[in-house]
Amino acid sequence: MRAKCPKCERIIASADIDNFDLNGGGYTYVGVAYSCPLCHSVLSVSMDQLALNADLVQKLLTALGRG
Repeated sequence: MRAKCPKCERIIASADIDNFDLNGGGYTYVGVAYSCPLCHSVLSVSMDQLALNADLVQKLLTALGRG
């Protein structure tokens, strides 16, 4: 895939990923920021789905008495 960074306008073939906390509604979630590897501008921010899934599995195991 060939994508162009909206800030530096150079073609990028990958993105850097950084983890950080997302706060809202009284909860803290693990977030990820995808950034341009060339100019380090943030391209997107979202919740870390792997961390969210692991948290859900742990809560289910605890609720079932297996965690």
